[in-house]
Amino acid sequence: MKSIFSIAVGGVVLAAVLTYVFADSFIEPRNLRSPSSLSIPENYETLKGCKKQDILWEEIRTSVHKILPPFRDFGPLQLMAMSKQHLKTKAGVLSDFSPAGWKKYLHGRGSIAKVAIVPRNNSYTGIFQGAKCGLLRLSLTYAPGESRAVAPGLALKILRDGVPSANTSALVSLEGQNKDYNFFKYPMSNIVPIGTGYGQKLVHFVFSRVSNHPEELLTEDMASWNSLGESPKETVAPRQLFFVPAPELKFVSNEHDVREDFAKIPANTLIYQLRVAAPEFKDFDYSKYSSETASSFLDHSLHVADIISTSEFISSEFGDDGIFFKHQIRP
Repeated sequence: MKSIFSIAVGGVVLAAVLTYVFADSFIEPRNLRSPSSLSIPENYETLKGCKKQDILWEEIRTSVHKILPPFRDFGPLQLMAMSKQHLKTKAGVLSDFSPAGWKKYLHGRGSIAKVAIVPRNNSYTGIFQGAKCGLLRLSLTYAPGESRAVAPGLALKILRDGVPSANTSALVSLEGQNKDYNFFKYPMSNIVPIGTGYGQKLVHFVFSRVSNHPEELLTEDMASWNSLGESPKETVAPRQLFFVPAPELKFVSNEHDVREDFAKIPANTLIYQLRVAAPEFKDFDYSKYSSETASSFLDHSLHVADIISTSEFISSEFGDDGIFFKHQIRP
């Protein structure tokens, strides 16, 4: 009996180890991303921001999904695979192109459009003073299911002359918005409360390997250079951003593919008001942040810019797996 028990335990341990080692081979995307099909100019980073946008948009446009692929699941296998990935890549890679071999386990499917930042009167520097050429990607964190809510997210990239792009990401929350498929129902933010569910705590644990504050992204890089690649004498950056959906963007709440909604949004549409938490909250202890705090901060926020689409939204292979959005992680 002892021998049989030892063999059984050994088999379970071996299976667990093999599952961990080969987890990323069983899940989407199964193949590691190959280099971009477009020949990237050697002087790409020295180009004008709008020229960079042209290069990225050509990749997006020529790899459109003829049929919308299903949203990717997220479960134990994906979590194991993600824990193996070098998450510091999200903070360390400056390129607009995903490194070969990089896999996107969260926000794997979405749609992307060209956008401009139209500033309102504000004292913040860098791209907060406006930009003509950017990209906005809208996505769900994972495929909604019986135990997984609809969880909207966005990634914003502003292309700048001669310097790396400015990037940020935002979520409604880690828990999502239950079974409501109206993507634009709630504002998003670059800072969200620490999740209370088991899955959110596991994701928090994985990302805490690279930051003690995995629910917060910084904005200093966005404020360090403007769209012309010019650096201010003094960088003035907000701590918290709010992306407030335009009131006209209302879609049905019943189950459907939200990418079909994105495709209906024409160019020259106000997508989000960009607001920032009032300066008096800049030193707030975000370990105490909650949905009630978020609501109060939003009520007192300052409207600093508008995000306007300058193209239609497209769902494409390159938009899903080829373009790279850097995270400015708080150390």
